[in-house]
Amino acid sequence: MKRAIALAAGILCGCGSNPGATGWPFDPVHFFTGHTHGEARLRLVTGASRQVSIDSIGTPDGGGGLVLDQTIQEGKQPARTRRWVIHPAGPNHWTGTLTDAVGPVTIDRTSSEVIIHYRMKSGNEVEQHLQLPPGGLVTNHMEVSRFGINVATLDEQIRKLPQ
Repeated sequence: MKRAIALAAGILCGCGSNPGATGWPFDPVHFFTGHTHGEARLRLVTGASRQVSIDSIGTPDGGGGLVLDQTIQEGKQPARTRRWVIHPAGPNHWTGTLTDAVGPVTIDRTSSEVIIHYRMKSGNEVEQHLQLPPGGLVTNHMEVSRFGINVATLDEQIRKLPQ
């Protein structure tokens, strides 16, 4: 279960628009196109915590979507990779797949944030809230739950790297 929770932690550090001075609108496809880097703290319900580092490379799919390849380093464990494939599914809505997930990933943009939902292969539910405040540094707050009980949280800061 710890490995499954850890897999959720690297989550998506992944989806983004040109933030402008206000940080809005936050277009996850635009933001995650190219190279991004995230630094996070994963906190487990047991009280344990660990650092997580995520490097992502996003490539447009030619249809308004994105393929996002990530390398996740959690503490001293071996690095692992995963892939997001995201497609537009209406105004302010995307759907897709994630190698860590069972079933679809849904991504919705509200007036203040981007919200990502999916179920991990372990059965854990994941909900992420990405915000882009002024300055261009995306914050990602992720909660992982099992049977409605929060088992882990992750707080991450993601920055876009020069191409």
